Amino acid sequence: MQNTISVKDWLQTIESEYLTSFIKDGGASVKFAVAPDSVRAEFCDIVEKRCRELDYAVVRLDATETRFHMPQDIFFGMANQVDWRYLARRLIVGIADKMGYQAHNADLSGAENIFKSIGETNGIDAQYLSTSLSPEFQNQVFRNQKMSKDFRVAMSHLCQRENTGEGGEYGAQPLLDWLKGHNTRISSVRQFHIASGVNRNTARYFIESALYWFQFVGHTGTVILLDGSRVTLARNPRDGNRYYTKAMAMDHYELLREFVDDTDRLTGSLIVLATNEDFLEQSPASRGFGIYPALMTRVMDDVRDKNLVNPVASLIRLS
Repeated sequence: MQNTISVKDWLQTIESEYLTSFIKDGGASVKFAVAPDSVRAEFCDIVEKRCRELDYAVVRLDATETRFHMPQDIFFGMANQVDWRYLARRLIVGIADKMGYQAHNADLSGAENIFKSIGETNGIDAQYLSTSLSPEFQNQVFRNQKMSKDFRVAMSHLCQRENTGEGGEYGAQPLLDWLKGHNTRISSVRQFHIASGVNRNTARYFIESALYWFQFVGHTGTVILLDGSRVTLARNPRDGNRYYTKAMAMDHYELLREFVDDTDRLTGSLIVLATNEDFLEQSPASRGFGIYPALMTRVMDDVRDKNLVNPVASLIRLS
């Protein structure tokens, strides 16, 4: 039996070594936390609460509801927990402030036109303000090569469409439905010059772009909490919830391995997979990470102290 570490001690180390420094400065890391069922939910609650206090965008997904072997479903799950209009307004306020306008008191809730709100504070027309900020939207968003083309095109339109007139209908709802996976047809967003959909081949680029975007608009970074305990069930309990075949479990582990290998492409983000002891099974008949050695060799520690737990290790066991 390997030594364990308390949730409090682990979070304290992660906060000092990652959340307030490395991740905040744009770095990325993937962690694996093995915990009993009675601890896992509490662990996710505590991490989520603290990260929100530090102004992180927090995404929490469960393999029971989200297909963890499909990268597009990870993105859609993330997109449905994000207020995209709030992020667009946050960028608008940031740009306006840097251009010398008084914008820090603007309402970000979406109760009123953000351009009108800033314009009234500065004594200028909302349309004039929108026109003034438009070149910055092009330079900072549309031409930003750190995001995939279709994603940055979508974000540009979200910013521009916040200038909705009195009684006018919000013009970017099809974009929001497309981002969230409610309507994945390209025809629904062709008017915005979107060329490709979010699918298995493109989803990773959208995830990478979204993680960059969250920090770019002002969040400290992003924390993604994945409860993957459902993946490890070797037998189908037939309880009406999602069940993962061996092939699906391997696809899930491959996706995690890609995240681990591509941390240099994940901006300002901490991904935490919370799972159970079955994850550590190495039997070919199990659903543990032993069925996918490429992930197992990246996660396991070759050298361990007999008495002390390394709190910054890729894989830790929680008590």
